[in-house]
Amino acid sequence: MSAVLDPSRPYAFLNEREPARDVHGQRSIATVATVFLTASRCPVGCSMCDLHRNTLPGPSQPGAIPDQIRHAQTRLESSNWIKLYNSGNFFDPSSIPPQDYAQIGQLCAGFDRVIIENHPRFGARRHEAFRDLVSGTLEVAVGLETVQPRILNRLRKQMSRDDFDRYASFLRLRQIDLRVFLIVGAPQLSVKESLRWARLSVRHAIQSGARHISLIPARSGHGWNGMADSLPKIELEHLADLYDESLADLGTTACLSVDLWDVDRDRLSEPRRRMLDRFQSAILDQKASR
Repeated sequence: MSAVLDPSRPYAFLNEREPARDVHGQRSIATVATVFLTASRCPVGCSMCDLHRNTLPGPSQPGAIPDQIRHAQTRLESSNWIKLYNSGNFFDPSSIPPQDYAQIGQLCAGFDRVIIENHPRFGARRHEAFRDLVSGTLEVAVGLETVQPRILNRLRKQMSRDDFDRYASFLRLRQIDLRVFLIVGAPQLSVKESLRWARLSVRHAIQSGARHISLIPARSGHGWNGMADSLPKIELEHLADLYDESLADLGTTACLSVDLWDVDRDRLSEPRRRMLDRFQSAILDQKASR
């Protein structure tokens, strides 16, 4: 069941740092204002997604999303980039009303990069309209999850690998950057197979022109169609190995990160805490963790 949320407030916001590269491959660290918007539930219904817990039962009302962004901005530190994540699809009009685009664009003035999330089936005609309203580079984050066709179908993504490839081309032709989310692990996969498919998925994302690739360890979500108990146990060491092995595939302009939010630092031994610290630093520097 979704939490009781205030439609005029984001359900969370924070300042982050993440790796960046310029067109020449020069590395840097970007400061990011990340706003988790309270918006309507995503209609896609992916089997592994647990973001529905932070959504509204009905459509977002005009004016509410700009109010949420203002609320977060007055409480966050100054940043280079802004992420507007709405637990769904930015170009779904029931989630982000198109009449709010102009206000959102004004609120994003001064940011070098504006990062949103979207599914390929939503809002083909709205991308350019919003792109032209932001002063910085627009980047769209897409949950490819995996290039393993059987697993992708099981996830109920309502998207094939070919759909993703067409969308990546669509964005590139419109000078919109691409960020890709990939899951590490799936029910009934071994750890070895999970890491192998994640590595292949990273390569595919790079070939599709992704500027940033985020690896997300599989978590129980809301059931995985009743198969959550058969998820592989992906350890910190597995993620570090996958990250290190994938660095060589990145080329000069893409960045790779690993979602370590669910790692419980307090439960780690002292040597593994040091390993976690090295891993987090390595991600920011885009260097090997070991």
